Amino acid sequence: MSFFKQDHVDKIKSEFTLINSRYVDIKIKLWELHNRLKTEKAKEYLSHGVMRRLGIMMRSIKNVFTIFPIERNTLLSTSELSDVDINLHAFIVNIFGLLDNLAWVWIHEKQLANEIHQMNVGLYKTKTQKHLTEEFCRYLNSDRMKKWYNEYLRNYRDTLSHRIPLYVLPKALTPKQVSQVKQIENKIADCYKLRNWDMVEKLREESDRIGDVCFLVSHASSENFPIILHAQLIADFNTIEEIVKKYCEMFLE
Repeated sequence: MSFFKQDHVDKIKSEFTLINSRYVDIKIKLWELHNRLKTEKAKEYLSHGVMRRLGIMMRSIKNVFTIFPIERNTLLSTSELSDVDINLHAFIVNIFGLLDNLAWVWIHEKQLANEIHQMNVGLYKTKTQKHLTEEFCRYLNSDRMKKWYNEYLRNYRDTLSHRIPLYVLPKALTPKQVSQVKQIENKIADCYKLRNWDMVEKLREESDRIGDVCFLVSHASSENFPIILHAQLIADFNTIEEIVKKYCEMFLE
């Protein structure tokens, strides 16, 4: 069973091949901004905060696509799943941090650090937005951007930090396969009672072979809507690219 249609695979692969050149373009814009900044603290947050986080995000995307190619049709091993999860965690945390770093650059450049408590610094914090340009605030507070930030990014970042960590589902099962796995688990339970460890191992290997590769990311099943891993990484990169470009334009107003 194929998770994606071929045209979806082709589209995601095509966008991934372009991502490195787009990353370079973003870095150029950020360095141009860096050269216009007047305060050292703002420069520090831009180079060691924003740009460093952007580099980690890029590396995370590349690692995921290398470990778990979009066209893969075999189940990931336990270690591969862990490595993908680690890179996903780094990606999400650094998106959130990058947005905060952008806010700090503005705060320091405009010499507002003594006026705004650090808990109120953030692109989506009201006391920070009071000092941003009207056009940039309209963009941040558009329905599309507020939905992305509130319903997706903050939700997934908060659960990653404080509740159930994000994970790639190890496999997708049809109703028939679910029944097969349950039957095997019952047999395993019986083997435990008989201390038949060799049969337990064989049955586990049989269970591990059942199912299809899954590209969904989840956390607490009662609190979230699953996302499609590769497509979401690309979509988030696109959003960060857009935010950074509009942010840099704000300094020209």
